[in-house]
Amino acid sequence: MTRKYVLPLLAFGMLAFAVAHALYIQRPDPQTPPPVPPPLTPFGDTVAGAGMVEPSTEASGTGNIAVGSQLAGVVTKIPIRIGQTVKAGDVLFELDDSLTAAQLKVNEAQVAASAATVEMNKDQRDRGVKMLAAQAIAEQDMVTLEQTYRTSVAQLELAKAQAGQTKTQLTLLRVRAPVDGTVLQINVREGEYVSTFGGQSLILMGNLQPIHVRVSIDEEDLPRLKLSAPARAKIRGDANQEEVPLSFVRLEPYVVPKTSLTGANTERVDTRVVQVIYAIDPNNRLVREKKVLVGQLVDVFIDTRPNSHSASKSDINNN
Repeated sequence: MTRKYVLPLLAFGMLAFAVAHALYIQRPDPQTPPPVPPPLTPFGDTVAGAGMVEPSTEASGTGNIAVGSQLAGVVTKIPIRIGQTVKAGDVLFELDDSLTAAQLKVNEAQVAASAATVEMNKDQRDRGVKMLAAQAIAEQDMVTLEQTYRTSVAQLELAKAQAGQTKTQLTLLRVRAPVDGTVLQINVREGEYVSTFGGQSLILMGNLQPIHVRVSIDEEDLPRLKLSAPARAKIRGDANQEEVPLSFVRLEPYVVPKTSLTGANTERVDTRVVQVIYAIDPNNRLVREKKVLVGQLVDVFIDTRPNSHSASKSDINNN
């Protein structure tokens, strides 16, 4: 009798376990708040865009200055460090100048020899003039003396030009800062050979007084954009949602394809944007604490309310 009910009871228990397990794994997951809340606009009506922090060097695309070398060679000295502020003309790095310095000595010797030859030929020419007046030499000989003198003068000028060229090469072996700014990256080491290929960024620098934010505004939002209107930036990942005030600098009047993607699922890579440049006060606390750095992405909100302060030329259609 016991065996008659064991199998049905076991089957019923397995069925109940299967149903309970299916209900358990299909239960809705609890809603967990994000670790950092998404940025919220500080204005009632706004135009938002992704901003890229960059130096204040006026340029399209980026304000970074990629410093290369006009000559190839081996790096012998790098007197700067990352984060250092430099002035225009300060040496950023030096290349080996031993061969060029030796060439300069050769050129200077050639200049001295050519100068002596010029003096000798000039003396012979002057003597020939006197002898021609006394009919002591033929006119053809005088022409030869004159041409020899002129040739030696031209050779002296050539030797001087070659010496000047070598001096210029010596100067170019010391790569200097083109403008005032801060060293952002050093992509070369002592003992490393550098070439003159284009696009090689050996030193990356830029002016950080002040730093700028390049904001990409979708072309669909362009009619609502007001220049010189209040704008705020928020640092991604900031749980306090602290605002960074921005001041309008310029609008670049050329619509370009969007390159800075925010990671949103709805974002399209074929979107075209207009780039608006804003400045951040160098005395801002977040700037002083190195919370805002070059190359950083920030979320920017621009006020578009009718009563928002704007300059007389704030309407983009008037520009």
